[in-house]
Formats: sequence, C-alpha cells, structure tokens
Amino acid sequence: AENADQLKWGTFQGQKAIQEVIKATYLEISKWRKNLFTLPRGKAGVHFINEVARLLYLFTDGTAWSELALSMVHVFVPLMLQKPSVNSKAKNNAKFLAKRLALWSEGDLQGLMDEAREIQARLIQSSMKKEISCYVAFTRLMLQGQVGKAIR
Repeated sequence: AENADQLKWGTFQGQKAIQEVIKATYLEISKWRKNLFTLPRGKAGVHFINEVARLLYLFTDGTAWSELALSMVHVFVPLMLQKPSVNSKAKNNAKFLAKRLALWSEGDLQGLMDEAREIQARLIQSSMKKEISCYVAFTRLMLQGQVGKAIR
C-alpha cells in the first residue's frame, strides 16, 4: 500500500497537494456554464470509460488514493467533455477527448484547465453578443414603430 506522502500525479507530490489542487479545480469548475458533449464512440470513448472505472475502483480499494478518487471523478468528467466550440462535430470531439485524456494521464491539470478556461471565456463572449443583439433588435423595431414584433 502506498503512503499518502508518496502519492504522485504529474507534478503534484503527496496526498495533501493533490487534494488541494483538485478541490480548487472543482470550486472553479462548479461555477462554469454547462457545455458538455456526449461521449463519442471509439477508442477515446472507451479510454474515458476505463479511466472513470479506474478512478471509481481507486475509491473503493482502500489505498491512499481512496480519499482523492471520487473528487478526481468530479473534476475529470467536466474537463474531458467540454465542447471545443458551439457547433463542434463528434469527430472533433473525439480528437479533443483523446488529447485531453493524454494530458490527464500525464497529470497536466494546468494544461487542461487553461484549455477549459479558454472555452468558457468564448462561451461567455458569445452569450453576451447574443444578448446585445437582442437589445439592438428590440430598439430598432421600437423606433420603426413595430411594437408587436419588438415584444415577441
């Protein structure tokens, strides 16, 4: 059995360090907009399922990883299944998932978070543009005297 101080995941050494970074990541992720794609078929999908199963096994096996594994699942799923763009296709989603799985297995949580933050920033920008365009359309229709169309 591994000692809690001997745990290593990527650049993180020791159970406390891993737990702190997972907790901070979870707190940030929990405030994000929902932007998940459905799990693709093929190798990437199978690797995803295998990793979730591995983490759940670690949760139940009674080692030092038991305290971390369930928290890691809560971070793993939203990080892996972030849509790269609003209209992304399944083929692209599978490529992104494979790349993210490789980063996860290396323990590169920072790289995964950087990518996910960028995606979330784009989501916020696009929703703001959509909201502004609604205001502009409403104002334009009201100025043209088309009240019925404006309030729909």
